[in-house]
Amino acid sequence: MVMNSNLIFVFALELVTIYIVAVGFYFMILLRRRIKIEDRLNEFSVYKVKKETKFFDDFFAIYDNFIKSFSKFLYKLKIFNKYSLKYQKYINKEDKNEIDKMDFVSKKILLAISFIIILVTISILKFEKVTLISVLITALIGFYTLDLFLFSERKMINKEQENDLLKAITIMNNSFKSGHSIMQAIKLVSTELDSPLGLEFKKMYLDLTYGLSLDVVFKRFEKRVKISDVKYITTSLTILNSTGGDIVKVFESVEKTFFNNKKLKEELKSLTASSKLLYYVLLFIPVSFVLFIYILDSSYFLPLVSNTLGYLIILICLVIYIGYIFVVRKMMKIGDNL
Repeated sequence: MVMNSNLIFVFALELVTIYIVAVGFYFMILLRRRIKIEDRLNEFSVYKVKKETKFFDDFFAIYDNFIKSFSKFLYKLKIFNKYSLKYQKYINKEDKNEIDKMDFVSKKILLAISFIIILVTISILKFEKVTLISVLITALIGFYTLDLFLFSERKMINKEQENDLLKAITIMNNSFKSGHSIMQAIKLVSTELDSPLGLEFKKMYLDLTYGLSLDVVFKRFEKRVKISDVKYITTSLTILNSTGGDIVKVFESVEKTFFNNKKLKEELKSLTASSKLLYYVLLFIPVSFVLFIYILDSSYFLPLVSNTLGYLIILICLVIYIGYIFVVRKMMKIGDNL
C-alpha cells in the first residue's frame, strides 16, 4: 500500500514537472514575440514603449548570444553545415538578419540537453538509475521537438493561405471588373488581406515593381506557397498576359471553380470527421499506453530489451504500427485530389 502511494506521488510529481516546463516554455515564446513586436514599434513611435520586463530582456539577450556563439562553433563541423540547410525554408525575408539556419540546430541540441536534465532529475526523485536507452530516447525526443513545432506552424500557415486563396481570387476578380490591371489587382489583394497570403502578394507586387516578368513572379509565388490550386491562377494569368482575352470571364470561371472545390472539400471534411477522430485516437493510444506503463514502472519493458526475442517482438509491433499509419493515411487522402 505504501509502495503504491509512493508511485502515485512520484507520477503526480512527474506530471506537474512536465506541465510546469511546458507552460513555462509556451509563455516564454509568447513573451519573446511580444518583446520583438515592442522593439519594432519603438522604431516608428514618438513615445517609446516603457519596458517592464528588463529581466526577461537580459535573459533573452544572454540566450541569443549563447545560440549565436554555439552556431559559430557548429559551422566549423561539416555535418551540421549540411544538416542546417533544411531549415533555410523556415526563415522569412524579414527575419533574415536576425535568424540564421544554424540557430535552429543549436536550439535542437539545447532542447535535447534540457530533456536529458529533466530525465535525470526525475530519475533522482524516483531513486532509479538512468539507463543509456532512456537517455538516447529522451535526447531524440528533445532533438526533434523543434522540428515538430516548426512543421505544425508551417502547416498552419499553409492552411491559412489555402483558406484565404478564394478571398484573393474574389478581390482580383472584382478588381478586373473595375478595369484594373493585373499589377493593380495584386496590389489590392496585398492591402486587403492581412494574413500570410497577403504578405506573399506583397512580395509579388515588389517583384513586379523591380521589373520581373509576370511568368517568373507567379512561378516564384507557386514555389513559395506550395498550394496545388495556385497552378490554375498561374496558368490563367500567364496565358492571358501572352495571348490576351477576356480576363473577367476567365476569372469568373476560376472563382466559380474554386468556390465549388472548397464547398466540396468542406462537405468531405464533415463526412470524414468521425473517421479522422477515430484514426488519431487509435494512433496515440499505443504510444500513450507505453509511456504510462513506463512512467509507473520503468522495469516493466526490460524483458523486451534483454533478449533477441524481445527485440523481434518490438520490431514486429513497429512494423504493424507504421503499416497501420501508412494504410490509413492513404485512405484518408481522398480529399487531396479534389
